[in-house]
Amino acid sequence: MSVAKIIVGIVIVVYGVILANLIYYMFQTKTGLGFPVWIQVILGLCFLAVSISNLKHRHYIFGSLFASAVVLIVGSVVVNMMYS
Repeated sequence: MSVAKIIVGIVIVVYGVILANLIYYMFQTKTGLGFPVWIQVILGLCFLAVSISNLKHRHYIFGSLFASAVVLIVGSVVVNMMYS
């Protein structure tokens, strides 16, 4: 296993932990992002479209980053819908 693959693996794990912590924090504080839900839905759909486009063009890093943004937006919408 090369050093580059180890570094990429560490970065992916750290990014996943940070994303999970952000979503956990939103549920713990019962607050999502500071935008109305309809704006979050539109933003999530835009991120999803860009993510799919990047994955189709084999730009996996950008596709996965935008996919994680979709996950964060979905978590925020769920928190806003549950606690508003």
